[in-house]
Amino acid sequence: MNLEKTPANSAQVTTDTNISLPEEMKNIPMASGKRGEDKLTGKFVCSPKQLRQGDVLTLTMNKPHGGYLEIITPAKEYIFISSEVGDELLKDAERYKVTPYYAASDFVQLNELKIDTANAMTINYKGGDMNGKLPLTKIFAESGKYKILLSKDSFETDDPTITGQCEIYYTNVNQ
Repeated sequence: MNLEKTPANSAQVTTDTNISLPEEMKNIPMASGKRGEDKLTGKFVCSPKQLRQGDVLTLTMNKPHGGYLEIITPAKEYIFISSEVGDELLKDAERYKVTPYYAASDFVQLNELKIDTANAMTINYKGGDMNGKLPLTKIFAESGKYKILLSKDSFETDDPTITGQCEIYYTNVNQ
């Protein structure tokens, strides 16, 4: 869940015509032939598809599923929701009590993840260290399309295998 340390080419996906992903995300084939389905389980669902500030986004996954989740904001910022045990991102997330954030080994055990759009936070590494603390930023801060990707591989690898994806539209009522 960081904004600056995530590689710009974090993941690429072959998409169908019903989903619009950034150009840099269109070349890695999905493990599943169907949008929104995890090859391992056949199910990766995001609901509701349209959210407002304060709504809860529910991700439903059948086990087993990949251990890595990433959210791509309308500004094309890549936010990790899980990482390897021992990873600096996981250590920072635990230190600053960032939610939601999981060790990949814990994330694979989830059937469902509920994300409160009003309280979901990430560490803003771009903001720099402020008196020994890193600033936190809301994940759902701007109105627009958010893409959610599920992978069996870390998004920090060169070619992560995307096993599920969905797209939601978030409206920030304060903008």
